[in-house]
Parts: sequence; C-alpha cells; structure tokens
Amino acid sequence: MQLPEYVYEILQKLNNNGYEAYCVGGCVRDYLLGQCPEDYDVTTSALPEQIIEVFDGYRLLTVGLKHGTVTVIINKHPVEITTYRIDGEYIDHRHPSKVGFTPNLADDLARRDLTINAIAYNDKVGMVDLYGGAEDLKNGIIRCVGDPMKRFDEDGLRILRALRFASRYGFSIDKATSDAIHRQKFLLSFISAERINSELCGILTGDCYDILRNYSDVICEIIPEMYPCIGFEQHSKYHNKTVYGHIVATVAAAEPTVEARLTMLLHDIGKPDSFFMKDGAGHFYGHADVSCKIAEKILERLRFSNKIKDEVLFLIENHGIVINDDIRSIRRGVARYGAERFLKLIKVHYYDTCGKSPAYFGEKALFDSIEKHTREFLQNEPPMSLKQLKVNGSDISRLGFTGKEIGKALNFLLEQVVNGNCKNDKDSLLALIENNYL
Repeated sequence: MQLPEYVYEILQKLNNNGYEAYCVGGCVRDYLLGQCPEDYDVTTSALPEQIIEVFDGYRLLTVGLKHGTVTVIINKHPVEITTYRIDGEYIDHRHPSKVGFTPNLADDLARRDLTINAIAYNDKVGMVDLYGGAEDLKNGIIRCVGDPMKRFDEDGLRILRALRFASRYGFSIDKATSDAIHRQKFLLSFISAERINSELCGILTGDCYDILRNYSDVICEIIPEMYPCIGFEQHSKYHNKTVYGHIVATVAAAEPTVEARLTMLLHDIGKPDSFFMKDGAGHFYGHADVSCKIAEKILERLRFSNKIKDEVLFLIENHGIVINDDIRSIRRGVARYGAERFLKLIKVHYYDTCGKSPAYFGEKALFDSIEKHTREFLQNEPPMSLKQLKVNGSDISRLGFTGKEIGKALNFLLEQVVNGNCKNDKDSLLALIENNYL
C-alpha cells in the first residue's frame, strides 16, 4: 500500500517515539478496492496526551480528545489519530457510556462495525486483518465484526451503514448480518433524523435496487408512510408490479443523484390512498397531489434542505402531466415550468416508464425523443418571458393601450410566440396586436 508522504511522516514519528501506529478503516478498504483514498485515519497505542507530545509544533485539533482522537494538520491535510479503544456499554443503542484505552490493536479492531472497515496497515507489519475483511472485499460481502446482533444493539446506525456500503459497492450482505438487520430494525428509532438522512442518501445514490427490494421493512422503519405500498397490487394494464415494486424499479432507473432518486422513491407513495376500481381496472386519480403532501411531511421530518424539498415536491406534484413530442407541447412546457424543470419532468416520465409493464417500455424512446427535441428547441433561445419579447410596454402604449390592457396585450403576444404563431420581431408583433386588438 503506497502511502502519501504526510501519512508516512505521521506513522514514522509515532514509531520513532516507541508507539505502534497503523492506517485503519476506510483508507485501507478503498485501497484494497483499487480506489484512491480521500482521507486517512490512524490508530495508535499512544495515549492522547502522548500524541500531543509527539506532534508538538504541529497544528492540532483536540475536539475529539475525550474519545481519544487528536487531529494533526500536516501539509494542509487533516489526519485523525486515535488511541486504541475499548468501548463501554452502549446504553442508548448509539453511543458508548464511556471510552477506555488499550495497548492492543486487536482490542480496537474488535469493536468496529464491519469486517471491511476493520483492516489495519503499516509498511513494517503489512496488513492486519483479523476478521477476513480483505476476503469479504474480494467476494463482495458485507459482514459484521463478531456477533451482528451485538454490533447493531450497540449502535443502530450500523444497520443503515451496512445497507449503504452494500449499495455503494454493489455487495451482498451475509445471512447472519442480514437476519440481524431485519430483527433489529426497530433500533433505528434511536437514530437522529439527520443521520438517517445522510445514510438514506448514501443508500439511494448507490447500486440500490436489491437493497430497496430486500430490505423494504427497514425502509418502512424510517419511512412508515411506505408500508401501504408494500404488496399493493395496481390492477392496471400499465403495471405488472406492486406499487412498491414499481417505486423500486424507477429509483434504480434514475440517475444516481439525491434529487432524482428521492423523487422516484416518493413519487407514488400516495397511490394506495388514491386507489379505486372502475370497470375492472385500478385507477389512481389525483395520486400526484396526495403523494406530494405525504412526501412533504417525510422530507421535513428527515431534515432535508429547502432546496431539495422544493425540487422534489415540484417533480412529484407534476409528474403526471401529459408531455407530447411536438413543438407546441414542448414550447408550452418550457414556458410554464422553465427549461431546467421541464427537462427534469421529462426524465421523471422516462424513469416512471422503466417501472411499468415491459409492454410499455417503448415509451422510453418517446421520452428520449422529447428530451432531444426540447434541447434542440432551447438552442434557438426562444423567448420564454416578457423581458425577451422584442416589444415592451412603451411600444404597446403608443398604440393606445393603457393600464392593465398593456400587460394583457404583452401576455397575448408572448403566448403567440411560444405557440409558434408569430415571429419574435417588433414589426410582426405590432402587426399582430393591431390586427387582433384594435
């Protein structure tokens, strides 16, 4: 493992002062996966006060001191150095009641969550892998260190972390760990909304299809409004999946951004409340509005930013609009929603089609075509606001219009240009208004 010079310097200084020191956790995991680590954590036999003494003269951050962590800033790179730890009893299923220090690396590795995060390395000893983490990485397996029931009971957040890593790398979860996740999902009630938010976003933006499908009970634990969607048959020729099955397929089809995948996760959550049978078929009239109201409560509860909320709710509320592949429909869509949002709505239609019965997959080509024609349309920079018209209020007033008549006339002209009924040049616009209004 080739370490950056600043990390090597940290390990060497600790070694030269008589202490053990290893890189540990994510940096070793990422290296073994062939990825370039973004940051490095170091674990050591040195006590916190000894770490401070070793790095006298360096810039230090000691906010994590009570947990044994000192952050050393070296060549503008922050590196967390933590004393080998033994955690006390976890009384709240989240945090240890106390932290003790130990001179043994094995004790420190034993307290970690997953085998793939419990591998240590330095250039003298090499890899220290007591729980088969390297083999699990090779085989694509997520597995707890030791007894998974105990690991999750200590910290319920580890349930979502296991799912996030499985989604991030496209790994499977070993049976004992998976069984414990299902049995102890109730522990997620002890986790803050902010932490659930972060882990959920990590799950959604990875290779999440199998995770969402196989751990629907966990998803419902953090989004209980999803329960009615599980197993809910749609009784529609357009759908060969349950509501939740459709949702999962659309999430997997969406681009891996928080906005897109959160939209698809919640876009049909109101379908069970909107369902009724008519002429032997299921219908969901008004489900977009119902889904939007439910989604708003979920996004607020999970502390999503206003920016994310606004975009996701807009897309959910409008995901049922009809979009045709003709220039007039495209003009109207861009004029009404704006170019960026209209393009997003086209994508939502595409993702939604990916979750329908295979007989309707041909519609994906339709929405590809609509997107292509929309982008071509936008390249010509058509006027989409009154400011872009080649006439203004003064021009209209010279024709004898006053007060509200001016605004009414301008809006009429904009509509005609958007619909392709008139060119956006001054003479054509003035001639049109004279012929229609005077």
